[in-house]
Amino acid sequence: MKWGHWRAGLVAGLTIWAGLGLAAEGKGPDGALLYHNYCSVCHGDRGDGNSRARNSLSPPPRDFVHATHLTREWMLAVVTDGKPGTAMVGWKTQLKPNEVAAVVDYIRDHFMSGNPGAPVPAPKVSGISAHGGREQDAAPPTMADMSLPLPRALKGSAARGAPFYQANCGTCHGKLGDGAGPRAYFINPKPRNFVEPASRARLNRPALFAAISEGRRGTEMPAWNKVLDDQQIADVAEYVFEQFIRSPTARAASGGR
Repeated sequence: MKWGHWRAGLVAGLTIWAGLGLAAEGKGPDGALLYHNYCSVCHGDRGDGNSRARNSLSPPPRDFVHATHLTREWMLAVVTDGKPGTAMVGWKTQLKPNEVAAVVDYIRDHFMSGNPGAPVPAPKVSGISAHGGREQDAAPPTMADMSLPLPRALKGSAARGAPFYQANCGTCHGKLGDGAGPRAYFINPKPRNFVEPASRARLNRPALFAAISEGRRGTEMPAWNKVLDDQQIADVAEYVFEQFIRSPTARAASGGR
């Protein structure tokens, strides 16, 4: 995948996360929540640049723990306007000036002032979960037509989709599709568990393609159609479908259902 496409997709994915960024009513912006929603995907939960995006970014994300020379004024400018030649985009269209200041102060206080590597406290809600999320999962699952093909006459390849899933989706959904990836602890609502009965009843190929392509409102699932073309999305959808939704391994993991 070309770097320019990845960067554009990353920006789009982060944008749909639209975190609230505010503390309790009457208080100022919550820097910890803002960092979690907008920054941790690149700079890491500990502010050290060790994130799921690190290997896809050149130059790598800033390590704040060892960047004690940065001034507050410089950081405010970079968060606002971005930094040319890097994946750091300007957030002035997404964050208000007081929110930019809150996240910069959080980074300086939490990572750059003698408390190196401390993890970001998991917020009670993250991403756009305040707008709802998995309400349909509370209803009894209705079995979807699992014979339906992918849209647009696409033919997916699970073999091609597997590397992308493992490198990009497994961090949230888990390598085994069980929703227990390393970032799942920080996400509310939790990432989709593909091997549970509700998922295996509803998620046919068209549903998977739509969710991967457009993202899911109310969750931290971004719209990958800003990063991947239709064929790549079809390949990832086919991998999830074959590996977790319909495979004997998936049936065993979900108790044989």
